[in-house]
Order: sequence, then structure tokens, then C-alpha cells
Amino acid sequence: MIFLIMNLSLLINGNTISQPKIPIYENIGLEHGRVHECYGPAKLFFPFFLAQRCKGPILWIRPAYSKHIVNPNGVSKWVNPYRFIFINSPSFKNTLWCIEESLRIGIPPLIIAELEQIPTLTQIRRMHLAAKSCKSSKIAPLPLMLTPKDGGALGVETRWYIRPNHTNTPYQWKLDLTRARLVPEKKFFLTGIRNKLEISLPT
Repeated sequence: MIFLIMNLSLLINGNTISQPKIPIYENIGLEHGRVHECYGPAKLFFPFFLAQRCKGPILWIRPAYSKHIVNPNGVSKWVNPYRFIFINSPSFKNTLWCIEESLRIGIPPLIIAELEQIPTLTQIRRMHLAAKSCKSSKIAPLPLMLTPKDGGALGVETRWYIRPNHTNTPYQWKLDLTRARLVPEKKFFLTGIRNKLEISLPT
């Protein structure tokens, strides 16, 4: 009974320990220990932008049946491909299990998960609880879900929509913050300049 009350308290009150953020723009960032979501035609590119703004290995969980795979030569312009650890998950259930276990263990710092369906609110809460139960690291990992179609997972900390914008500028994307718990929605341009991905506001 005590265990149930403690978990219910975590769900209601949230984490009392302040976690750092991967910075995006000014006061906007992705907080560690909270679940974030990205969707859209260019969703597979968003993790490379985050990788430039954090350190350490990156766990990438993908469906085993998926026909696409990250090309090391293609992404080496933006990020060292040796930082990625790829897992081919046999099912949606196994992908969620991998996310939860990584959050409990506390490594690696960034977790990317390609999902073939939208998780339920209960499944998102389980991830948040797993992050809060991490004892091996003061900084919990940051899980980013790449969701299908229009996204829409309930309970996520932030939701991002990204699509190509290569008509006038090579290596440019439109990036929209469509949902955030603490900041208003905002639109950005993400532009590749040499080997860096720079973020800016529309003019």
C-alpha cells in the first residue's frame, strides 16, 4: 500500500529534482527525465539536431521490420555515427520495455524510439515513473519518441513537427513546437550551415 501511494504521489506532484535541458532556443529546451515527441515528414532528422546539443552515446530503438536505416556516411556531416547504438525491436511492446529499462538504468543520456503507433497516457506515465526511479545517475535520460502521422501522444512534455523546406535554401527544415507544458507554441527554421544545424525564427 505504501508503494502505491508513493507512485501515485509521483504522478500527481511530478519530479521534485530539477533536471537539465537540451537547449533549443532561449528558454525553450527538452528536459531530461520527461518524454518528448516528434512527428512529420522529417522526424528522423530531428535526433541529429539534438545530438549536436548533447554529449555521450545515443540509443536508437527501431522496429525490426523497418525498411529504412540510418546511413553513417549520410549523417556524419552532422554527428559522429559511432555515438549511436541501434536496437531492432521485434514489437511495439518491446520498444516500450526498452525505453523504460533504459530510463531506470539511467543510460544513455539520449533515447530515440521510432514508434509505429501512438502510446497511451498510461504508457507515457510509466516512462515518467521509470525516469524518476533512476538511482544510478543524477541526470535522467531524455526519451524522444518519433511517432507516426500527426502524432498526438497524451502526457508528453513537448511535441515537435518537422518537415523539409529545401526550396530556396539547401539543408533547411521548418520546425514547429506544437505543444509544451510551460512555454507557448513557436515556429522555427532549422538550417544546415557547414557542419552545424542552426535554429532561427521566421523573418
